[in-house]
Amino acid sequence: RRTLRGAFMVDEQAAERARWEEASKETIKKTTKPCPRCHIPVEKNGGCMHMKCPQPQCKFEWCWNCSLEWNRSCMGDHWFDV
Repeated sequence: RRTLRGAFMVDEQAAERARWEEASKETIKKTTKPCPRCHIPVEKNGGCMHMKCPQPQCKFEWCWNCSLEWNRSCMGDHWFDV
């Protein structure tokens, strides 16, 4: 459906999709951290701080808390930090 706004025609469905897209991007930004190696957004949904990138070509193991490669310090210092 198109409506006339001023001198412009607006595709209401495209405008609605754009609003949803922007809201999705904001949610992803707030609820994920990028993999330190490949930078794909990764969501933590519970458990310890030990993360493994879900990308098959990456699989980098890293610490959610400090974003460094998973190591013994991470294991001892903040395994279950909130």
